[in-house]
Amino acid sequence: MAVITISREIGSEGDKIAGILCETLGYQCVDKAMLLHIAAEAGVDVDAVLSKEQSFANKPRLISSEMASLYAREPSVFQKSGALDDQTYARVVRKTLEQFAREGNVIIIGRGGQMVLRDWPGTCHVQLYAPLEVRVQRLCLRDSIGQSEAERRIRESDEQKRQYIRHMHKNADWKNPAYYHLTINTAQLSPEVAAQIIILAAEAIERSPI
Repeated sequence: MAVITISREIGSEGDKIAGILCETLGYQCVDKAMLLHIAAEAGVDVDAVLSKEQSFANKPRLISSEMASLYAREPSVFQKSGALDDQTYARVVRKTLEQFAREGNVIIIGRGGQMVLRDWPGTCHVQLYAPLEVRVQRLCLRDSIGQSEAERRIRESDEQKRQYIRHMHKNADWKNPAYYHLTINTAQLSPEVAAQIIILAAEAIERSPI
């Protein structure tokens, strides 16, 4: 069956849905495992990879090709410290994603899988989202936190994802439906129903001659 990539908003039940997909299909969930693989390939520890990814939220907005060119020439903190530069990170992420996709039977969560594997045959790209109020309610219940803290975590998570895709993929918008075969609002759908919808879409894509 097709490889499935999942891009999910925090509070959209993405991890639950991925878990159901893995259990139903017998797939491997590639998330923390991919981090370990990336770190090993780059010769750094997992904390360095996490720090690299978190640093994207603090990047300046690229408003022109000239600025992008200037920014690309500016050494990052990781280049200065010798830990992990942007080019090495991007290369290893792509290599890792393609390796998992080649092996098949995987659910790839995050790390721009929908972008890296955009033209990869037999791959189903899924976006999971929900209205803000639903996400806030879910986080409050899940983490036993107040509304303001839930809203803060959501803003921070959304911005980090937005900046990651923009920085890694030429100012792309991570919420653009053009990058997905399927976008699902999980507000009124159980994780089980959402998983079944994804399975149907993945089966159709695998059968497609295109």
